Amino acid sequence: MTTTTARELAEPVEPIDPEITCAEVFDFLLSDGDVLNIPVVDRGRPVGLVNRLDFMLIYVRMYGREVYGRQPITTLMHKAPTIVDASATCEEINARLSALAGSSPLQGFIVVEKGHYIGLGSAAVLMRVMAEINMRRAEELERQRRRAEAASESKTQFLASMSHELRTPLNAIIGFADLMRMELFGKIEPSRYLEYVHDIHGSGVHLLHMINELLDMAKIEAGRFDLHDAEICPLEICEEVTRMLRQSVATARVQLEMRVPGDLPHVMADEQQMRRILVNLLSNAIKFTPAGGKITLSFAERADGGLELAVADTGIGIPADKLEKVLEPFEQVENSFTRTRAGTGLGLPLTKAMVEAHGGRLWIESVLDKGTRVRVTLPAERVLNRTKTDAA
Repeated sequence: MTTTTARELAEPVEPIDPEITCAEVFDFLLSDGDVLNIPVVDRGRPVGLVNRLDFMLIYVRMYGREVYGRQPITTLMHKAPTIVDASATCEEINARLSALAGSSPLQGFIVVEKGHYIGLGSAAVLMRVMAEINMRRAEELERQRRRAEAASESKTQFLASMSHELRTPLNAIIGFADLMRMELFGKIEPSRYLEYVHDIHGSGVHLLHMINELLDMAKIEAGRFDLHDAEICPLEICEEVTRMLRQSVATARVQLEMRVPGDLPHVMADEQQMRRILVNLLSNAIKFTPAGGKITLSFAERADGGLELAVADTGIGIPADKLEKVLEPFEQVENSFTRTRAGTGLGLPLTKAMVEAHGGRLWIESVLDKGTRVRVTLPAERVLNRTKTDAA
């Protein structure tokens, strides 16, 4: 997009000398009704500006001709006109004119080059040019928006198709590696080969997990994130997930405490997604909590009738300026601890998307080197009435 400068706005209006009388200027303005402004120039340098409206209002008052007629035009000219350099852009000129309090919208501006007069700029022409500039910018922004949407759609389609293409052979690799590590068809010799098979299986499972995350993110961005609601018991799903992660907790040498009341009401939610929300939050806490640290999983009722899930840890924490960033896809807080932890950076963004799909909210509270608490709320409309049981 080309930039319009003051030089292109300058009209070669014939200037007048400071010594010309007001009466002569008055006669000139009467003879030419199209003239709105006249620059006053002394030896090539602008010294003032005569605005038709302002001049006429003063001059035609009673005795105006007798008072001002023989005096030089410097008496009634604007002694501090707006003077802009020829290289100034329309945006710069418009900003200067807009900042002038009390100036007439019809008042023009003088264009100079190296201090010498080259032409007169019109406010009306400037407004027309600014309107054209804004229209071109709006059109360019719209084109960029369409290109960004097309690129995003292409990326989403690519991720979805590549994820499917990769998962098919990867499932076979994991399956055969699993058969081999269980030695169903006989002992593997030498034993070192069995270690390699375990590594192949573990790496395959890790890669499949990353591919699944990419595929899920592609589905979310494409708007194909469906819920399959069913009645869920919060306590049961928490117990199931903590059992699943027992080995990870032991390997990380951290303590996991669960504070979930047995009488919590059931909720209507997608069971698989609720399980993944818990797994993601706990896995993240385990991942970023040093050995000897503590993780707490809690579930409680809220005053508004909803439920709140919280996962708190005594881990590395997150800087305050990074709290929003970690909820964006492919973003991770970088430090010496996180560099040793592999991942796509999709865990928290996916969890946030799953929570919001349920009408809930996820946010993070963290203190660097002290720990992090991730809180998730489920709205009251997803909470079912407690099942009433007969007294024993």
